[in-house]
Amino acid sequence: MTRPPPRILICYLVRNSGHHAAARAIEAEIRRLAPFAETRCLDLLETTHPTWSAIVQYVYMSTIRRTPELWEALYDNFWFDWLTKWIRPLVQRGNSLKLRILMEAFQPDAIVCTQAHPFAVLSAYARRQGKPIPLWGVVTDLLPHRFWHVPPNEHIRYVVPSQTAMQRLMILGTPAERIHILGIPIQADVLAARGKTISRDAGRRVLVMGGSRGLGARFATIRSLDRAASDFTIDVVTGTNRRLRKKLLAARHRFRHPIRIRGYVQDAMAIMRRASLLIGKPGGLTSAEAMASGTPMLIVRPLPGQERGNTEMLVRHGAAIHLDRDRDLPAVVTSLFTNRSLLDMMAARAKALGKPDAARDTAAAVLAHLPREAPPP
Repeated sequence: MTRPPPRILICYLVRNSGHHAAARAIEAEIRRLAPFAETRCLDLLETTHPTWSAIVQYVYMSTIRRTPELWEALYDNFWFDWLTKWIRPLVQRGNSLKLRILMEAFQPDAIVCTQAHPFAVLSAYARRQGKPIPLWGVVTDLLPHRFWHVPPNEHIRYVVPSQTAMQRLMILGTPAERIHILGIPIQADVLAARGKTISRDAGRRVLVMGGSRGLGARFATIRSLDRAASDFTIDVVTGTNRRLRKKLLAARHRFRHPIRIRGYVQDAMAIMRRASLLIGKPGGLTSAEAMASGTPMLIVRPLPGQERGNTEMLVRHGAAIHLDRDRDLPAVVTSLFTNRSLLDMMAARAKALGKPDAARDTAAAVLAHLPREAPPP
């Protein structure tokens, strides 16, 4: 009897976010490893509760921009966890009509979640329905927060980037045998796949990147970088930040250093491979791509919450330097380019942390743990 093609549901939260990029990377590798597999990749909250999705995004962005200290206080907070333990099961009960319609129509053989909320919702759905669906939680930051933890069972597994992340989940109560250290899934490095290499010795470049929501590098940051005495080209990726792109284009002739301005890019790792140094915010996917390409980071003003944890991990392992102020950039960049051995050491530390095959390894693990068909009578 021929086994039908597997159906795999991949859920994230917020389009064009790091969670979305990780989900797309896993989906691409599943399709490559199992061409006949049927996949669906979707924002679970937007699909099942579109109004709530818009409200959650608005509240999150408003909090980050206006009262970041509030988000910092609530993120991964034990008391917030304790105070909301009676409310979360109501929000994450996994019993909405649209969710039931989705699950009954698609009937997935496995589910992959790159964000904690859909992971909790679908865990609750599986418990409520009594369905033994393999459920994977893929952590897309260097340290998992406490809301990733759900009541463990034999069908729940996690993918984490490091031993430290594994220990964090174990402290929260997750059995070690349910945790796979595979890395943060990132899009395939197209140039590396073609066997092409790019030398960083052919002119020094400093890459400045903002996040997917325009909360990263500011114009003032780039102007401060331009005051550095060393010779280099400034390579700016503005992403979705159209205001920054427009401002840089208008002022490009006033910069001392050559400057290249890009909008949204498809292959970020190719640009990172050309760069001697990356200045930006340490989102999970950006950090994973920088490590995989062996690019040291200068981190300026990380966002509260998850990016604070990413910053601590990168700095602790010698792959990044954290600066509190833009005005410190010129001296630090000049010092790094003057002391090439230090820059090379940071690049080697970043490379040692990188897991460029994380998406492929995650896809392979999901496919390997698909439920087996019952033997014919």
